[in-house]
Amino acid sequence: MVLVGALAIINILVFQKIRIPSVIGLIFTGIMLGPSGFNVVSDSGLIAKLAEMGVVLLLFTIGLEFSLDDMKKLQKIVFVGGLAQLVLTGLVVATLSSWLMEAIGKAIGAKEALILGFSFSVSSTALCLKILSDREELGFEHGKIALGILIFQDMAIVPLMFGLSFMIPGRVLSIEATLEEVALVALFAIGMFGGFRLLMPKIVRMITALHAGEVLVLGALVLCFGAAWLASLIGLSLALGAFMAGMVIASTDESHRISRTIDPFREAMTSIFFVSIGLLLDVNMIELPWLMAIALVVLLVKGVIMTGISMSLGFSSRVSLMSGMVLAQIGEFSFVLAGTAKSIGLLDQHMFQSMLTIIVVTMIVTPALISAAPKFAAQVAPVFRFIPLHSRPEIKQPSRAPVSAMVCRGDISAVIIGYGLIGRNIAAVMNATNLIYTALDIDRNVVRTMRRKGEPLFYGDCTESKSLMRIGVDHSRAVVICISEVEAAVHCIRLVREINEPAFIIVRSRSLESAGQFYRAGADAVVTEMFETSIQMFSELLKHLRIDSRTIFDQQEIIRREGDVIFREPSVEMDEAPRDASQS
Repeated sequence: MVLVGALAIINILVFQKIRIPSVIGLIFTGIMLGPSGFNVVSDSGLIAKLAEMGVVLLLFTIGLEFSLDDMKKLQKIVFVGGLAQLVLTGLVVATLSSWLMEAIGKAIGAKEALILGFSFSVSSTALCLKILSDREELGFEHGKIALGILIFQDMAIVPLMFGLSFMIPGRVLSIEATLEEVALVALFAIGMFGGFRLLMPKIVRMITALHAGEVLVLGALVLCFGAAWLASLIGLSLALGAFMAGMVIASTDESHRISRTIDPFREAMTSIFFVSIGLLLDVNMIELPWLMAIALVVLLVKGVIMTGISMSLGFSSRVSLMSGMVLAQIGEFSFVLAGTAKSIGLLDQHMFQSMLTIIVVTMIVTPALISAAPKFAAQVAPVFRFIPLHSRPEIKQPSRAPVSAMVCRGDISAVIIGYGLIGRNIAAVMNATNLIYTALDIDRNVVRTMRRKGEPLFYGDCTESKSLMRIGVDHSRAVVICISEVEAAVHCIRLVREINEPAFIIVRSRSLESAGQFYRAGADAVVTEMFETSIQMFSELLKHLRIDSRTIFDQQEIIRREGDVIFREPSVEMDEAPRDASQS
């Protein structure tokens, strides 16, 4: 453990210097210590157990961020999109595997092809959710799609394992026994979830009421691993049980305290999970090139299928492309399926190890794929506008005339892009001051809800000129962009400039780096959260200290004008300069 931890720290520091995600550094640590490297860790049993704990903790904390109400909004993605993704990907990959193996003279049977297909159809819950969470993209549309599909895949592990049991050579199948087993699992699952909803909130309130740090830590761990263990009793994955418990607890007021308590354990254990992936790899260098080629084909096939499914569910081409890139890799449960198939004699050692290599290769490139997804999707999405699948049904407009009439008149004061908290606040002020506005959002549920309340809100993607024209950007005096996705905002600014060059464009920014991108794209004003928070804080301080309002105003202007210099990370030269000046 000391060796793993020390080498992981060194690798992460090196990888951060060359701007490669720390997840890759952790996987590389496992490769260095495992059979493909120096073969230092020969018994990886402890590592495997800790890695499994890491996945359980990760899913528990992700569940704490999504209440049951949030999950109800994802039910179409989970059940329709998840089923379509699993079946289509499994069958397509199985067909391609059978054809490819026959082409190279190593023909495989239908059972082996199906095992390959459905093992490769599953994506990595731990890897995807970890990266999306770190990038604060779980709340974005492509993050919600990824979460929904991953939840279904975790649930699908049970029927996939049942399917493997049917393939055991020489086994006589009993339909009655199988149906009885499935019915028992379903009843136990319903009972367990009902018990979670009934008991979990009460247990959480009891634990948090005991103002003792030790009780809170132990109670949080008991809730997390207890739920995972109960799920495992009915054949569900440990991670799915923990996720269900997290969702139930998320509806309580104490969920943030549980999350804060679990976080340090989660970070340590999930790090070990990524190390364990590298430890599994035992690469035959002669076969590595063609295994990497197969991995790239799998990434492409899964990405294309997921993109098509997302578009057929009504999501924009840009969001669909991003979700396809996020879910293109093969996941950790593929190890479980492949290992089970090997243990019952359906796969030999060589095929098993080849599968592991392909899985790890796809996981290694995933951080780069997710990082590149916004920019790639923004550039490629226009191509999909010519595909019939892209023309999705529009949300019906309410019968009241003023909303549709607004878009036709030339008196729109402002267009609001993104109807989150900031967008709603701006809309409220526009209403209070009797200014006419329209708004655009990519969340269908938000659009439906707000249109029932009479808000002039339309569904659409701000990176599509058709959506912008529909809300009247071409004759609006101002455009307010309140979305969090940097690439989408940059693309939107450029489109607005093409459609309505004189429009005043104001953009919300989270960082200095993105603020610079927005100005270069053509924004007139960028409100940077870092600036405005600091301005509000020092203004309140100066008011309390009875500094005159003119001085406060001057200081606010200095921060806004010279903020890029003030907030820049201090360098050694900058630290030494004041000392030199004071000495002189």
